[in-house]
Amino acid sequence: MNLKVKLWIENKNRNLIFGDGKNLILQYIDSTGSISETANKLSMSEDNILKHLRILEDNNTSEMVLKIQGLKKDSKASYVLTPEARMVLQTYQIYQHDIKKFAQKKFDEIFKDFIEK
Repeated sequence: MNLKVKLWIENKNRNLIFGDGKNLILQYIDSTGSISETANKLSMSEDNILKHLRILEDNNTSEMVLKIQGLKKDSKASYVLTPEARMVLQTYQIYQHDIKKFAQKKFDEIFKDFIEK
């Protein structure tokens, strides 16, 4: 059996700051450089993506995403993650992996007599 664990980070007011959703948003922005493509991939509106980014930035000491204006007059802007955003992404992913691995190990130990082999 596989244990499922969901992780998120809240501020002192118990408001969600970071979790799987914001993790995906940052990953897609990083891979596409686009808010609109990120919104399409996640079936969200661009406004909703920007709202999530504001929440991240309001609860962090620095910007998470930088807007790079296109070089040509009619070209679209692209978006890049800041070094701080990359650090948050990497740290969260390592933390998430370690917690899930630990939780599965403990689950297997505790419920070894109750689970199917």
